[in-house]
Amino acid sequence: GWQANGDLNISNGNVQYNPHYLDGTANTLNIVSSVGINTQMANGDIMSLTMMTNVNSTAGYINNIFIDGQAATETWVGGSAPTAGGGSGVDIYTFNIIKTASATYTVIANQIKTS
Repeated sequence: GWQANGDLNISNGNVQYNPHYLDGTANTLNIVSSVGINTQMANGDIMSLTMMTNVNSTAGYINNIFIDGQAATETWVGGSAPTAGGGSGVDIYTFNIIKTASATYTVIANQIKTS
């Protein structure tokens, strides 16, 4: 699963579960791989990720991602980034990452709250 520090290593799979509660201090997810996303993807490649996390507070949610440690610009389904998480249960995030040039990505993101 993905790390409590907000790093998500896709070398562990494109569908991951975070057993740690998001507490409102780690709203950024850093997507990495053992060789680097920029190296792993060719221009025009698409990567789809599904991330699930336990939540116990609406203050715990993801509204920003980094790729290989650099800020990425997301286009969120519904028009805007999340402003809250579910109060309990599991929240699910999907990120469709399209590499458009070297270290340049278009990211379509979505949040589903289960509570």
